[in-house]
Parts: sequence; C-alpha cells; structure tokens
Amino acid sequence: MAVTAVLLAFLGVLLSIFYYWSQYKFDYWEKRNVPHLQPTPLFGNYKEYILMKKFLTEVVNGICEKFPKEPYFGAFMGTEPALIVKDPDYIKLILTKDFYYFNSREIAEYSHKEVVGRNIFFTSGDNWKILRQNVTPLFSSAKMKKMFYLIEECSGNLDKVLFDLSKEPNVEVRALMSRFTIDCIGSCAFGVKTEAMKLDESNNPFVEIGRKIFETSNVRGIKAISRLIWPSIFYNLGFKAFPSEAPEFFSKLLTNVFEQRQYKNSGRHDFVDLVLGLRAEKVLTGDSISNLKGEKKKTTLEVNHDLLSSQCVLFFAAGFETSATTLSFMLFEMAKNPEIQKRVLEEVDGYFLKYNKLSYECVSETPLLDACINETLRLYPVIGVLTRELVEDYKLPSGVLLNKGMRIHIPVQHIQRNPEHFPDPDVFRPERFMGNENEIIKPFTYMPFGEGPRTCIGMRFAKMQITAGLLTILRKIQVELAPDTDMTVELEPRSLTTQPKHGINLKFVPREISC
Repeated sequence: MAVTAVLLAFLGVLLSIFYYWSQYKFDYWEKRNVPHLQPTPLFGNYKEYILMKKFLTEVVNGICEKFPKEPYFGAFMGTEPALIVKDPDYIKLILTKDFYYFNSREIAEYSHKEVVGRNIFFTSGDNWKILRQNVTPLFSSAKMKKMFYLIEECSGNLDKVLFDLSKEPNVEVRALMSRFTIDCIGSCAFGVKTEAMKLDESNNPFVEIGRKIFETSNVRGIKAISRLIWPSIFYNLGFKAFPSEAPEFFSKLLTNVFEQRQYKNSGRHDFVDLVLGLRAEKVLTGDSISNLKGEKKKTTLEVNHDLLSSQCVLFFAAGFETSATTLSFMLFEMAKNPEIQKRVLEEVDGYFLKYNKLSYECVSETPLLDACINETLRLYPVIGVLTRELVEDYKLPSGVLLNKGMRIHIPVQHIQRNPEHFPDPDVFRPERFMGNENEIIKPFTYMPFGEGPRTCIGMRFAKMQITAGLLTILRKIQVELAPDTDMTVELEPRSLTTQPKHGINLKFVPREISC
C-alpha cells in the first residue's frame, strides 16, 4: 500500500508539473491587454490543427473571424503565444519597414539541426542574407528568358500525353501537374531529363522523392506539428522532420551532374551552374543583416556540400510543389466557370495564331490567363499563413511590447478573402487583376508570394512554368468537372502547403483547333 501511495503521489506531481507547463504562458496576452481567445491546456487555440483535423490555414481563418475589427490579436499555438496580424499597415511594418526585427521565420534558430533546414527558406539573419544575395541572380528576367527553351521542351512532353488522357473518364490533375513541374524543375535546375511525364511513373526516382518530401501521413503530420510548436523537445529527442532520403538523393545528383560537367560552367544558365560557382568560392561574403539598422558590416558563410544539397532540396520541392498546386486549382476553377474558360481559350488560340509555338513572350502576351492565375493564387495561396519570428524585442505602434522569439502569423488567405479588400471574395473573378481594378488593390492585401525582402525568389520561374503548362493543355483540351467532383475542395490537414485532400478529378475533352 505504501509503495502504491508513493507511486500515486509521484504521478500526481508529474501531472501537476505537466499541467502547469501546458499553460504557464497563457497570461501573456492578458498582461499586455491584447484581445485574445481563451486557450485550452496544451492545445491553445490551434487544437484542430494539432489533432490534424483541419489545415493550419483553416484554423487561423476561424480565429480571425472572431476578431473582425481588430488589426491584430493574440493566440496560442499549443503552449506558445503567437500574434496574428491582419491589418495591412501593420503587415507592412513586419514585412518591409521593420524587416530587421522580423527577418526570421518560425523556429529558424533550429534550421541547422537538419541538412534540409539550411536552405534559403528556413534560415535567417546573416546566413539568409548571404544566400539571398548570391542566389537571386539565377532568377532574373534575363536568366528566365534564356532558360525558357527548357520549359518549352518539358511542355512538349506534356503535350504528348494529352491525347491519351482525353480518352480517360477523368484525370487526377494534381498528380499530372506534379509530374509536369518535376520535369520542368529537373531540366531547368539540374540539367537532367526526369522522364516524369511517362505514363508509367511508378518507379521514377524523381516522382518518388517528390512524394516523400510532401508525404501526408499521420506520422509525418505529428512530426511537423511537434517540431513547429516544441522544437527544443523535438530535436533533443533525436527526431527529424524531413526524410533523410531527400538530402542524400540530391547530394548524389549534384555530384553526378558536377562530374558530367567536369566541374565547369556548362552555359545552360541553370541552378547547377550557379551552385558550381558557389562551390568554387568556398566562402561567400555579403552584407550583414544588421546593416538594416545602420551598421556597415560584412559577414561570411562557408560553402560545403550539405549547404549546396539543402538548396537543391528547396529548389526541387518549391519548384514543383507550388506550381503544381496552382495549376491544379486553376484548371479546377476553369472547369467550374465555363464562361471564363471560353474567354481564356479564345486568348490561347489568339496567342498561338500569332506565335504558333510557346515562347517567353507568353508570360506577357496572355493578360486574361495571367489574371486567372493571380485569382487562383488569391483563392488558394500555396502558403496560407506567413510566419515570422522576432529576433529582438519590439514595440508595436500601439505601445504593446513583444518579446524576442514571439511568433507572428499573417493570415494570407483570410486577408485575400476579406470582402473589404475583394468584394464577393469567394467568387472566381479574374477581372480583379486587370485594368483599373488591378491598380486599386491595396498593398499588403494580396501576398501569395509573400512581400518585402523575403518575397518568393522563384516567383518569375513559377509564373513562367504555370503559364507554359496552361497554354499547352488549353491549346488542345477543354476541362470539365468529372461526375464525382465536388464544387469545393477539402484541404489536407497534415500538409505543409495548400493541397487537396482527395485530389482534383477533371475530364479532359479534346478541342478542335485551327492553330
């Protein structure tokens, strides 16, 4: 009996400690007189996300609806306080004017714990600044134009499968578009032919590694959530959030391509040429992030194989995933809105009558198609919640003092679906991004690629391959909803990005074309 009593007492102490730990920060917003919802122990205000019942963006949208008039408000992501900011003027401070204080993404201090985390997306501070300065030249307009012939070749591979797909009762466009964008990024970034567009891609190593990177299993979901909320515990227990196969795959790929090029610039103007240049430098030198506060410092970053492999994983993952998602949702909206699709098809036909083939000018010569892409990104931003983390204490204009390490959540999708910024926000209306309407969009209310110094570096490339893919499909195919396709898309709650949970099934109907 005595032993049982001691064990029960010990268990009671442990439970008391756990209960205290799970909510000891829950007075953070109350002390600062910041509006907030009452949190629940351990889960805070993100319970449905933590239990993998809802996608993160949907959970944050739901919280925002409780504070329709507040420019910002407090929340708790699990046990950790987070500030949700939805006022455009405050967002401008965070993303541009006072960028120095907010230059870090969430838990960037742990980015060195995994090879994948050392890339330009996850890092912050001086390392981010140096990488950004050295990688940016790859994505200039001039480089994109020189690279377009590779996109044209990949679009030709897509074109070859359209006739066979039109015989199918329906096509799952998410999988198809992933294969197309994998083909593009493989060629443009690494100079390899992935063969991803072959109809039997079951053993394709590029398709397989893409699936592993964006796997949406329960185990992967638990890892991602645990790392995001309790990174110290997560890494001290020896866990890794990303599959080890990813950096290993791209490490071998880099080495093979380097050897094929005899460690010399190939003149392809692709990512590998850039990486070869970085590798030759051995140590990169650039401006310190502290220069944003008036200092004049230089800083350095050692170039090693892990650093280069990490950038490869990022460019592959971001290059195919974000564009594939946007292409899928765009085709879905075309199928839902046949009148808009009819106008787009007329523009597509006009483009091919003029040029008779894909060319770099397609990006600027198809304004309605471009507006449809922008409208798709408004409704379905790939990253629906932008995250930042304070690198120093910061006082808001309202006088609220935020401590170093504070998480900032910017609800991109909620803002882009706010009727104050976009009337009839749930209606697909591309005219918002044409003519006078486009000119009156308020800054920091449309941010599918982010804003400020951390704007998506691959935005031009994404627009280029999305436009090429759509022109290739719509030149020969009209899309319709499959009989079993819902008019709304359920989102995958375990995903890192906006993804349909059950795919998107459409019917590909052959067109009679004269161009």
